[in-house]
Amino acid sequence: MPVSNVGTNIRRMSKHTAVYGVGNILNRAITFLLLPLYTNILTTADYGVLNLIYPFLGLMNVVFMYGMDSAFMRFFIPEKDEKRRSEVFSTVYISILGSTAVFTGLLFLLEPVLARSILGNDNNLLYLAFVILALDGLSFLPVLYFRSVNKPVNYVAIIFGEVLLNLSLNILFVAVFRWGIRGVLLANICSSTLKLLLASPALLHHLKRIFIPPLWRDILKFGLPTVPAVLFANIIALGDKFILRYFFDESTVGIYAASYKIAIIMALFVTAFRFAWHPFFLSISDQPDAKQTYSKILTLFVMVAAFLFLLVSLLAPPILTTPLFGVTIIPLAYQAGLKVIPWVLAAYIFQGMYVNLVVGVYLEKKTHLSPLFTGIGMMVNLGTNFFLLGVLKMDFIAAGIAALLGNLAQTIAIFIATRRFYPIRYEYEKLLLIGAISLVLFLTPRVTGLEQFWFLALLVLLYFPLLFRFHIIDRQVALNLAKRVLKRH
Repeated sequence: MPVSNVGTNIRRMSKHTAVYGVGNILNRAITFLLLPLYTNILTTADYGVLNLIYPFLGLMNVVFMYGMDSAFMRFFIPEKDEKRRSEVFSTVYISILGSTAVFTGLLFLLEPVLARSILGNDNNLLYLAFVILALDGLSFLPVLYFRSVNKPVNYVAIIFGEVLLNLSLNILFVAVFRWGIRGVLLANICSSTLKLLLASPALLHHLKRIFIPPLWRDILKFGLPTVPAVLFANIIALGDKFILRYFFDESTVGIYAASYKIAIIMALFVTAFRFAWHPFFLSISDQPDAKQTYSKILTLFVMVAAFLFLLVSLLAPPILTTPLFGVTIIPLAYQAGLKVIPWVLAAYIFQGMYVNLVVGVYLEKKTHLSPLFTGIGMMVNLGTNFFLLGVLKMDFIAAGIAALLGNLAQTIAIFIATRRFYPIRYEYEKLLLIGAISLVLFLTPRVTGLEQFWFLALLVLLYFPLLFRFHIIDRQVALNLAKRVLKRH
């Protein structure tokens, strides 16, 4: 097969990542757009409570899905027969319908106990949260369908409708009606309902009265082993809020969470990459030069991620703390948390690298190993948190450091393991050079004491010239690739 297929595949991956990036920017942008609203209206304690509810929903979402999301793609995407695809779709969705009803009922029964354990009091907020969880559970497969059939525009349209309604109702309920946390949750219920309605064409197209037990068992056999892995990964990403509440209080959680959300840009990029990556690497796995494509895409991912790291870590703090019309995005009460931003950004980079390295696990059907990798990451994360907070008595920056070390540990673990059964020759020298350049540029203002905005912006602008200087990317190749990515067909 011609080498040009690698370039074609990279262009295709880049375009899908860009489109999914738009979708995720719309989806996650609400977190950033609403940040000044929440931080200027909600107290640090109330914002802390909100950031205990949503991580809990994130953890419960893993239970509600029980691996059906990844299993659906693994069985649906390679299948070419439409009748068989409908059987996969229907079997998975009927399973989800039944389990969602059972899980939601159990949560409603346990609400008083869960509320006291998570929030410290029972103010009935979790009832609203459980409705969100159920709606998202029912809409996940129809939305996932559009990713699976490579229709990112449909996906973006659904997300745009959801985000627009969520944003509008948050402004109405929180800023105008002053309903506080309850207003945030009600807005989410309405937008999740709209998402389900907008994604319903997939249900009309594929959902039949078909449930095939042998197929369901095969799907479950693939999906269930991924549950501990995803759960461990979510504990790494979300558990820090609960740990900080244990050592401190809701206000500390709020201050930490506000700055954590500044890393939204890196989270958007990693999520967009993940959404495009899974269908992509599955679809080209039978090509002779697939491994070469996978290698180059990891380099491109790290290259872009490193630029975002510099952009956000160096420029976001001065921008977010500068008053505009007398209002700052991050008010004084929350600004102590800004020091955690670089740690969280770096943690997201390794999370993205981990996503890239799952290729071998999926293609060789070794999902039973996934809990080992993420379990290692979780243990490192929790151990670091409790050591730094409990023994060394550090403040909430410990949670950022733990997030980085946890993601780094699981990335190293999956790399060492997968090279044994699915070896890929990555561009190690380029990856190390990108890391070195980024680290030098990031540390320069701290070493020199020059932290004026113009100097920080100059350091960010120097990034790509340095990549050219050290031959990490060729200038002409970069221009040609950019033209091809933007070219319309």
